[in-house]
Amino acid sequence: MLQLESRYPNAVSTIGFILACMASGGCSGHGTCPPHGLMVNGATCNGDDLQCVREVTLTACDGTQSTVASSCACTDGKWDCPDPGTPACTDGGTSTATSGGASSTTTAKKPPRSSGSSCPFVFVWNGNAFEYETDLAGITIGLPAGTTANAAISIPSAGNGYARLPHAKLDSANGLEIHLRETVREISYLDLVRLLVVDVPAGYEVYDNGSESTNEWGTMNPLSLYTIKNARAATAATNQNGLDVSKSLQDADNDPAPIGDNSLDNYLLDFGPILHPERAKLLIEGWSVYAIASDKDVQPFVEAQDANGSWIVVKKFGAPYGDFKTIVVDLSGLLPANVRQLRVNLGLENGARWVIDRIRLDDSEPVAVSSVYLDPTAAILSHRGRATLHRCTYLSRSEALDDENPDDPAQYGYGNFTRYGDVLELTSVVDDRYVVMRHGDQVQLKFPGLAAPAQGSSRTVLLQSDVIMKSFILGKDVGPLPFHGMSSYPYPSTESYPSDTAHQSYVDQYNTRFYQAP
Repeated sequence: MLQLESRYPNAVSTIGFILACMASGGCSGHGTCPPHGLMVNGATCNGDDLQCVREVTLTACDGTQSTVASSCACTDGKWDCPDPGTPACTDGGTSTATSGGASSTTTAKKPPRSSGSSCPFVFVWNGNAFEYETDLAGITIGLPAGTTANAAISIPSAGNGYARLPHAKLDSANGLEIHLRETVREISYLDLVRLLVVDVPAGYEVYDNGSESTNEWGTMNPLSLYTIKNARAATAATNQNGLDVSKSLQDADNDPAPIGDNSLDNYLLDFGPILHPERAKLLIEGWSVYAIASDKDVQPFVEAQDANGSWIVVKKFGAPYGDFKTIVVDLSGLLPANVRQLRVNLGLENGARWVIDRIRLDDSEPVAVSSVYLDPTAAILSHRGRATLHRCTYLSRSEALDDENPDDPAQYGYGNFTRYGDVLELTSVVDDRYVVMRHGDQVQLKFPGLAAPAQGSSRTVLLQSDVIMKSFILGKDVGPLPFHGMSSYPYPSTESYPSDTAHQSYVDQYNTRFYQAP
């Protein structure tokens, strides 16, 4: 049996979806969610693309119980639900379980077969093998009218999706190879991809704001780079119920702080004296879990306590796109004098919940960076098949293998996709000439070498992309092709995909791989 070996020891695999809720009772897809007790593995179900939220009770070795939000999927007429399992206990009463053959301090769960919509997954060469890093940050279309993510479909700041690649091995002679794999239930339109390589003095880290999803709140910020040194976790942290979550928020260890389903979660953080509030910033690391129903939308925000003891909103921001990302919330010049406590509010979005793994504060003095963009020297589209994938949940981020499995026909889209072969021309600029990817497709990217950083410097590699993902809620057709500047999707009859010679030539020459819907 194939075992999933991972650098995330506390991984728990359940299901995550990017479909917005279309029915009552905490479900998404077409159908009606039954009571929780009727959703058990193997029981008959009825529904098209139906996923339903349920609660799972976990019992620790000391007998205490806790409830976590999970989900069930209606797959091939049968319910497919995560199995909470039974912990095995050591003599000391510590709960241990095995997941993928590795000992863990959490309860193992069976990975379900269904997948929701997400993004192309990024596999980087780490010097020994291709390793899953994260997914691309991008815009989702094909959602029901009124979904928050449709609020700014015009994508006013195209190409501003960035993914940090800490495990990428950029060799000075051989460059770097990256695989973008479309392995889930969606159609992807890839318009731009290139590297941003940033060198900084040793002892500093570099983070960006390109992983922050703000389009659903009507804005997309231009790229900002932040230098970070000795960022620190809170000395004390509690959630809205007074539960101590300081340990969960201390490290990026795939052991996130607990959240409530469909609730306004917040974390009260005490960082001690903030010596330089004029350059303070929060680094928030986590991921988004999809197909969670909410009856309202609330943008995430940070509060600070003023001199009178009142809590005031100092900054609104966006949750991370997809799987594990780092959000930088710039608080410089926004904090009251002598503040030491901050409150991070996760907000709510219909169709998504945000899970936080670590929060740190940095108020170090910025330093100069040296950066350069690298365009790919080769981009080849081919069929690769489905990757082994354990989707992100309330308890664990996504994990994947760069292996080859048979396609899942239930995840196919239909219509005219980009023909296999050289697609380098389509990845060089944001121009609405896409690499249109179907389930099972891969884009193999090669980037040139770059001289090693100067002595006393460290290097960060970022992947910039512009990608649009189409969910299957409103249909599985490639068309109509999206375009930057459309007011909505599907767009009204007064708008259309560009009809000039360059775009029509692109459609005729590249999008010739046709699949007929059954």
